[in-house]
Formats: sequence, C-alpha cells, structure tokens
Amino acid sequence: MPTPSRRWRNAAGLVAAAMVGALLLAGCSRTNSGPGSTSGGFEAQDGVPGSGAEAPAGDALPAPTAQAGKEGGPQQAPTQVEPQRSLIYTGTMSVKVDDVVTAADRAVDIAEASGGAIGADRRTLDADRSSAQLILRVPADRFASTLDELAKLGTEESRAIQTQDVTEQLIDLDARLITQRASVERVRALLARAQNIGEVVTIESELARREAELASLEQRKEKLAGLVALSTITLNLRGPAAPAPEEETNTGFLAGLKSGWAAFLESIRILLTVAGWLLPWVVAVGAPIWLGIWLLRRRRPVPVPVTATAGPTGPTGPAAADLPAPPPPNEQ
Repeated sequence: MPTPSRRWRNAAGLVAAAMVGALLLAGCSRTNSGPGSTSGGFEAQDGVPGSGAEAPAGDALPAPTAQAGKEGGPQQAPTQVEPQRSLIYTGTMSVKVDDVVTAADRAVDIAEASGGAIGADRRTLDADRSSAQLILRVPADRFASTLDELAKLGTEESRAIQTQDVTEQLIDLDARLITQRASVERVRALLARAQNIGEVVTIESELARREAELASLEQRKEKLAGLVALSTITLNLRGPAAPAPEEETNTGFLAGLKSGWAAFLESIRILLTVAGWLLPWVVAVGAPIWLGIWLLRRRRPVPVPVTATAGPTGPTGPAAADLPAPPPPNEQ
C-alpha cells in the first residue's frame, strides 16, 4: 500500500507534466500566428486583406479588367465599328475674273496638281464679256481645299455643295456580286458535265445571261466607286462685262406668260421637226401612190349615157291609156 508521501510525489509529477504540455502548446500557437508564418492557407499566400499578410505598398497588384467586370465593377461596353461611309461630293462655283482665259488655265493646273482631271472645258471668248465653264474631277479628300483655291482666282459669286451617301448601294452591290459570281461558277460547272449538244446549248445560253448580269453589276459598282473617289466641281468663270446669270421667277403673271410662250414655241418647233421628218416619206411613198391612182382613173372606160329612142308614134314613153284623165271642167 503506497505511503502518503509517495502519493504526493505522483500528484506533483502529473501537475508538472500538465504545465510543460501547456507551455509547449502556447509556444506552438505563437509560432503559427507570428509575422513569418506561412501556414495561413491560400489567403495568406495571396495577400488578401484580413489574412495576416499584407502586400508591400509599392508593389500593388494591377486589377484585372475581366475579373472586375465579373465581380460587378465598372466594365466598358465593346465599341461597334461602323463601316466607312461612301460619299459623293458635287460642287458648283461661280467666279468673276479679270481674264477668263488665264483663270481657266489656272483652274486646270489646280485640278491636275491635286491629282484630278478635266471632265469638260467650254469657253466663249468675247474680250471682257468672255465666259467659261469647266468640269473638274478631283480626289474626294482634296475637294474642299480645291474649292478654296479656285475661289482665289477672282471674286467668288456663288458656291453650292451637295453630298450623296451611297454606302448602302455599294454594300448591296458587293453582296449581289458575290452571289452572281457564285451563280456563274455553278453554271460553268454544269457546262463541264454536259452530256449532249442540247444540254450544252441550254447551259451556254444561261451562262451568257448570268455573265451579262455580272458585267452589269461590276460596271455599276465601278461607276459608283469612281464617283466616290473623284468628286465633281463645276466652275463657271465670267469676265468683268459678262452678264450675270438671270434668276428665273417661277411665279406671277409674267412668269406664266413667259412659260406659256416658251411652251408654244417649243410645240411649233416640235411640229416643224415632225413635218420635216415626214416630208421625205411623203415624197418617196406618197407621190408613186398618187401617180398610180391617177393612171388607174385614166384607163377606166367612160360610161356612155343612155338616150331615149323614138318609136313609130314618137319618143318612147308611157302609153296614152296609162295616163290619168284630166279633171272635168267646173260648171257654173
């Protein structure tokens, strides 16, 4: 049986062992929660706030745009790129100059220097009453600058600019061209597999029709593209004494009288034109027809008139018995 002193020694050993264990646990917890600890999981490694590890102030991580958008942060909507507009510029300008010939030659030089060309050049020379009209084709990006240079030739009197948007037409033509080219290729493939003359003739006819449509579409696109690439400027030049273009009055009695007289003269001109056009036909066709009718009438036998023939008792006539009796005389 253990003595009392031995029991106290055992109890003291247990208490000492418990105290040592408590000290060891406290030391481990301090080590795990210290500044150099790396056992804080993924949050401590990533430097997320509240994990016990903070990123250095000078090494801030950039915020990913895509992730911010997913988490509800500001996100820019994707910009939609519109097709480049295709515009046709047309301008008309009237300039009063001292020397029409010199100004016209200078205008031609301006157009050619800008990379353009001359569409038409009409001049009327009459000293100070001279005038000229030039149609210039210039690149679209030099349209405005060319107008400004032309205005410096003299005194600008008027300017008018028109713009036509043909973007949709060009897009439609591109789509139709793609479809038409594919159609032509399909017909050519059918022609290569034709078995007899009848099929060859039929397919060749259809191929020719579709190729003609394709050529027409290509010409239309080429024309529109040319008008977009080269703008048109109509330049009117007039000398110091040349009359200014009259402004037409479209209303009022005088305007109606003028329009009616012009319409009457135009109708007379049209009638004279038609008569002049018909006269050769009348001479070439009508004269032989009239001559033939006249000859036929001359050859037709003339009818002989029938005369009364005399009988044994006189001219042939109704019998006396057939004549009505004269009325009886009135008796007084």
